[in-house]
Amino acid sequence: MAGEHVIKKFTVIIVIFIIAIAAVVFFFWQVDAEEQTPKVTKSELIESNKVWVENKAQIPLQDNIILSIPAANTDATIATNGDLIIDSTNTEILQELAASNSRYKGIKAYRLRIEAKKVSEYITNAKYRFPTTTVQEKLTNYEITSGERTVETENTPVKFATTTNPNEIAATLKTTYSSDDAEIAANIFNSKIPDEITITDDTKDLATAKNVTIYPKAFVYDFMLQKNTMLIFKDQEEAMITEPIGIEYIIK
Repeated sequence: MAGEHVIKKFTVIIVIFIIAIAAVVFFFWQVDAEEQTPKVTKSELIESNKVWVENKAQIPLQDNIILSIPAANTDATIATNGDLIIDSTNTEILQELAASNSRYKGIKAYRLRIEAKKVSEYITNAKYRFPTTTVQEKLTNYEITSGERTVETENTPVKFATTTNPNEIAATLKTTYSSDDAEIAANIFNSKIPDEITITDDTKDLATAKNVTIYPKAFVYDFMLQKNTMLIFKDQEEAMITEPIGIEYIIK
């Protein structure tokens, strides 16, 4: 009995020792951060966004529908605040949209407005790669092991308000998270994911027409999130973040 007691006591000491070592390693563990995205001024951002239009970029309306500009009956412009605006009555594009989803059935015109800070990411979304850095929260380290970011039009129409400016509307769009862990994981991304954005547009007359519906345009991050607690306990879960980046008008 005495021997068993000694063995149990020794085992407990070993376990405590391992946990203590893991804790020390955890608190002194340094993760090499990826290079931060350089800050740009508003004027630099606007000029940068104009280059995409001037260089005749291919603009994704949906993941599988690409608008090549210039295109017939289509205007692609950069607003004074840097937002990308697409207005189109191009028959081919409208037919592709109508075939992609029933919400576009009967569409006669299309308008898209993407927030200035997201224009470059939006146009190059097909090349997006998830960051390889991690983030720590209390005793847990979070890491994205795999995932995909898609561009999607959300299902619920936008609720907008009018402003004091003539013919202007404002829509506040909130970022949603599939879980608390997904919200913590948002801190991993180099490009900050805001809690909400506000899009303004000079379209009060258009937006209030009966034949017009406005939907949020969003990046949807669908990824596997690995959690390491004190470098010993591992857990993995699927997580999702829906980040609004603009608004889409369906005009029938």
